[in-house]
Amino acid sequence: MRRLVETAVCIVAALLLVGTWLVEPYSVVSGSMHPTLHGPHRAFDCPHCLQAVTTAADFAPIPDRPAYCPRCKRPGPIEDRLPIIPGDGLLVDRTAFWYRTPRRGEIVAFRLPAEAKKVAVKRIIGLPNETIEIRHGQIFADGLRIATPVDEDFTPPAWYDGTTRWTLGPDEYFALGDNPGLSDDSRTWPQGPGVSAQLIIGKPFIVHAPRRLAEPFGLRFHVPDITAIRYIR
Repeated sequence: MRRLVETAVCIVAALLLVGTWLVEPYSVVSGSMHPTLHGPHRAFDCPHCLQAVTTAADFAPIPDRPAYCPRCKRPGPIEDRLPIIPGDGLLVDRTAFWYRTPRRGEIVAFRLPAEAKKVAVKRIIGLPNETIEIRHGQIFADGLRIATPVDEDFTPPAWYDGTTRWTLGPDEYFALGDNPGLSDDSRTWPQGPGVSAQLIIGKPFIVHAPRRLAEPFGLRFHVPDITAIRYIR
């Protein structure tokens, strides 16, 4: 209870700063950071291991195909019969990088290099002047393997079966989504892999508006889920 109260106080304080542009709200609109952050998604409780499961809803599912539990690998409910739940709402601290540079492993919000009107949220993997390599699904910076939150799940597309290499400029960062199979990121941008420091808006620091599905009396509603409010590490 104390944690919820402290979190609520932080949210209220942050929202009061929105008008001064020190904190800005955004919504997650894709599954590129799933499961760290939820874009539009489907959710169910696995009938076998009872784990709560969420699946990104970026693409229409195959009709009558069941959703599978990532833990026990067994089929659950029919995927296209599960309603889509809206993505997480984020608060972004625009002051986070006023006095320091982004660190490897941090989640940042930035304007897309080719579409400055669009904002993306990804994880910093490569730092300025580094050479980033993907070798058969493992990621290296200047020849040293770096751990990522998606090590166990990172399955590169077919064209990454060998070694792919990128070299960053003096103010560029290499950004990846935690869900590489759905993420449009530094690996695939035609203009090059680097996110310029000037495009970085700030650091998301709290999920303030997670949603869940409620079904009272057989009616379906998307309602705020205060138990899922959380800090972003």
